[in-house]
Amino acid sequence: MNKKVEDWQELKFGMFIHFGLYSLAAGVWKGKKITRGYSEQILSHGYLPQGDYEKLTQEFTLEDFDAKAIVKLAKQAGMYYLVVSTKHHDGFCLFDTATTDYKSTNAACKKDIIRELSDACRDQGLAFGIYYSWIDWHFPQALPISAHNSDTIPKEHQTYNIAQLTELLSNYGAICELWMDMGAPTKGQSEEVYALVQKLQSQCMVNGRIWNDCGDFLTMEDNKLPTVTLDVPWQTPASIYHETWGYREWQQRGDKQEKIQELSDTARKVVAEGGNYLLNIGLMGDGSVQPFEQEVLQGMGRSLEQKPLARRAKTELERKEALPLPTKLNKRIQVLPAGSPSYRYTGAEYYSYHPIPTSLTWTVEVPEEKGEEEGRTYEIRWYTEKPLAEELKLCFGMGDEHFCFSLQRERNEDVILSGVKLASGLHTITLHTVGDALKRPELKNMDITLKLV
Repeated sequence: MNKKVEDWQELKFGMFIHFGLYSLAAGVWKGKKITRGYSEQILSHGYLPQGDYEKLTQEFTLEDFDAKAIVKLAKQAGMYYLVVSTKHHDGFCLFDTATTDYKSTNAACKKDIIRELSDACRDQGLAFGIYYSWIDWHFPQALPISAHNSDTIPKEHQTYNIAQLTELLSNYGAICELWMDMGAPTKGQSEEVYALVQKLQSQCMVNGRIWNDCGDFLTMEDNKLPTVTLDVPWQTPASIYHETWGYREWQQRGDKQEKIQELSDTARKVVAEGGNYLLNIGLMGDGSVQPFEQEVLQGMGRSLEQKPLARRAKTELERKEALPLPTKLNKRIQVLPAGSPSYRYTGAEYYSYHPIPTSLTWTVEVPEEKGEEEGRTYEIRWYTEKPLAEELKLCFGMGDEHFCFSLQRERNEDVILSGVKLASGLHTITLHTVGDALKRPELKNMDITLKLV
């Protein structure tokens, strides 16, 4: 694991902020509750007149926006980083950009919200990240509003996105995370964005919704935890209420203590299982934090002080317990049981995201026997009941041994490594497909196992 990934995983728990013109609408249009969809997408879900919606810039005064207080609240909650929506699907920019007049510095508030939040994070010791929507309902050359938001990105729109991302990655200090969302870019467009990040902010982690297997970490589905063992860095994006991410004035907020307990427990579970937890608040239309959400976050901070976030497998014993159940080796030829699979996620866009298996892991136990020389020597073979229909290349990993090898067509057993001396105790053996953990092809031959002789 490289230092960039390790630094990002150390952040563990962060604040997500959804904020924009939709915060003024607050889930209501002309006195009518818009109950369809998320409130941050009220322009789409409420079938609003775009001209009227965009005039909300004249009411975007933000008299109660206080970046320093928001960052202080994140710290009170026990958070270590903050990610804010710089531009959501409606195309309104919360930063000063040369690409459009549709921005907060031109609105009634005349504020560069991203500048104020990034400065406050730096001053108070929080890492700072940015959300950016692939799609844009304001930009003329972008596709029109669709029912699914997985829209392709025309050439002119990609040029516009690159220009804005260049500004964000150049003008706001160190960025710990770029959180792309929705859209259905081509592989070339995803690679272009990733290359830009590497050029301007090489330490910045990019989420999986850059699509086309170009990200640094997996973004789980909203409010979801993994159901399979993951081989990659991952994050759960979560909302205090699953019904919306943007502020909704008529939201049923529930019992405060129950919400504190629920979210604290989820944060502990995500972090214990190896993920990062990014918990969202939707700022109100005046820029302030909704009181219930503020009290919940402060309550979480108290709860996490009493029982802090901790990664599982901190001790040697815990690491061993986290491994697949060991197979005790004997002196005879021994075929190991089915390996424990690990997965990554792949997909071109949100609706095609799915897990694929890439590796198999076995744990073997060499018994300690008195009167014998320490350790035994083994030959490790791969084995399948039926001959392979096609050739295959895999990587072998055990201790300090790491190499790739070929499995030839019409064979069902061959030696991987001979003369392997295993000391008494536990040993972990892994076979996986070739490549970076986030991009490895699927391991289709899940019936492959190992034979130790």
